Amino acid sequence: MKDTNAIEKALREKCIVEINDVVDNFMSDLQSKIRSKYNEANYYDFIAPNNGGKSSFHTTGTEQLKGVIFKLIHNAHIDSMVSVKSKELIKKLELV
Repeated sequence: MKDTNAIEKALREKCIVEINDVVDNFMSDLQSKIRSKYNEANYYDFIAPNNGGKSSFHTTGTEQLKGVIFKLIHNAHIDSMVSVKSKELIKKLELV
């Protein structure tokens, strides 16, 4: 049981690295293709689609933005990522 938990933890950490890579690439593109070329905004408003154009919340600077984007992706995808990676590992090990 302890080994199974360690394997799941390792898979989860691998998924977190993968999410971080996606977020880092996005932030790099944002900086090089938009912020440095057009303007370096100090804050970003998040507006819900059915909120009448009113800001739901905003972030100050790119570090807060990066954290929010990471959490959005993590919360939406981490469980399915771990599940898929677990199935791939089982298949590789020919356990099924």
